[in-house]
Amino acid sequence: MLIRAWLHGRPANTVAAYRNDAARFLAHAGKPLAEIELADLQAWDSSLAADRATSRVRRLSAAKSLLAFAHGLGAISTDPGKALRLAKPTATTAERILAEADVQRMIGAEQNPNRKALLRLLYLCGLRASEAAALCWRDMTPVGKAGEAKILGKGAKLRTVGVPAALWRDLVALTPTRQPNAPVVPSPAGRAFDRQAVHRVVRAAAKRAGIKAGVSPHWLRHSHASLATTTGYLHARRGDHAANYLPEV
Repeated sequence: MLIRAWLHGRPANTVAAYRNDAARFLAHAGKPLAEIELADLQAWDSSLAADRATSRVRRLSAAKSLLAFAHGLGAISTDPGKALRLAKPTATTAERILAEADVQRMIGAEQNPNRKALLRLLYLCGLRASEAAALCWRDMTPVGKAGEAKILGKGAKLRTVGVPAALWRDLVALTPTRQPNAPVVPSPAGRAFDRQAVHRVVRAAAKRAGIKAGVSPHWLRHSHASLATTTGYLHARRGDHAANYLPEV
């Protein structure tokens, strides 16, 4: 009940990650939440030493957040998480930016038109896996021969991204009827992709292109975000987006 209340109103991806993090933490501690001490958090921290820095910080943050929430409700008498300092992870974004040639190989080697369109959407529009999976035609607006997509992102923040003309044309060809609730990029079976399926498509494309393991949709997003940051073109005027300045794929 407490964990359900703690997670209420958070984005679905956060709920799934935090629920798993909380379960792992409590299993590691081997005691009820009310008996958790600082030593339990420190032991949890040490057990995560082999994890990626960002994952380690997220898991510790989840435990601290749960304890603070429980203390705020009066479910526990003290908050041991206050005394645990979190190390700031080293920025590794540059390590997860794909070169244009890598992106071209990933997309060029994909033969299925639906999966190819998904890869192009992730890259050219800078979408997260969950955003691409959830995108429906009601979110899309034509702008001349191109288009725009309304994206509900992390923290329930709404943003507008440009869809280049060539990609817009191919998306329209995939779903000629374009019902409001229909996915913009349906799976080869005609259903919406889910987040896990999006990850599988990206991993398979990277493997075919001979790119090292570990590639995720965020790598494509970072590659797009890098250009958007340096050009300064994003949202300059209606219909003018960073995607317009990326090479067509």
